[in-house]
Amino acid sequence: MKKVIYYFSGTGNSLYAAQKIAEALDGAQLISVRCDPQSVSAKDADVIGFVCPVYEWDVPGAFKEFIAGLAINPKAYLFMVTTYIAVLGKSFETVAELLEKKGARLHYGRALRCVASQCIAYPPFPPEKLMLPYMDQQIKKAGREISGKNLRDYPRMSPLTRRRFGKVMGPYLAIEHEYDKGFYADDRCRGCGICAKVCPTRNITMEDKHPSWHHHCHGCNACVAYCPTKAIQFQTPEAYRKLGTVICKMLRLPEGRKRYHHPLVQAKDLMTDRMEFLSSSAMLTDQSNNTD
Repeated sequence: MKKVIYYFSGTGNSLYAAQKIAEALDGAQLISVRCDPQSVSAKDADVIGFVCPVYEWDVPGAFKEFIAGLAINPKAYLFMVTTYIAVLGKSFETVAELLEKKGARLHYGRALRCVASQCIAYPPFPPEKLMLPYMDQQIKKAGREISGKNLRDYPRMSPLTRRRFGKVMGPYLAIEHEYDKGFYADDRCRGCGICAKVCPTRNITMEDKHPSWHHHCHGCNACVAYCPTKAIQFQTPEAYRKLGTVICKMLRLPEGRKRYHHPLVQAKDLMTDRMEFLSSSAMLTDQSNNTD
């Protein structure tokens, strides 16, 4: 039986969830959505999973594009798990609609609360010592249900969120391409390239041993969280200053702020686009990142 989980992860919460669910399935292939979807088809898969965070009350744009281009087995058991902190929005509905166009449907959907990792806007919360064990409990439950191929209807957007989606999120989505103009590397940068290698959208390249951002950023903060010297800094981009909302005014990165990533997900894990989990106690990884 072929089992595959496609994931998007910036600071490791979603990748950790995908890894633990793969263990519960007694093995599964994990594939980053950085891959070319045509090269990682799920046409012959019997169990297909999708794991990602919620951004701007929806799934990341790169996640949508990947699923739209992915060939799947419509008869497979399909599940989706999201990591979030406050509002789910239309994340599940977006993926369900994409799958319906392929003649498939979600059989299971669950949202997992996790540590908020948007460190350029606020410190991580709730406290890790409380949230990480709680997250593990949620994942174990999801893993048991998914391994048993349980049916669970996915969460829908609340009526209030649906009414306010365009007004609240629309302005941010319209200027999302401006977001990464706030990033820069200070003189602590040693040109290691980790920021480019962990970026889930391949938005960063190294030029003269310094990172350069190319405006396909979803604000995951992987580059900030995994920089070994804390060289990646952020200043509110002009477009966001002009927007002038409460959230825009929160965008800053004080020197002493914790740059959270899941403690059990290292940079090397995000650099590997394909992982093969064999069981709960053994894992093999394909170290080739050139999967496009």
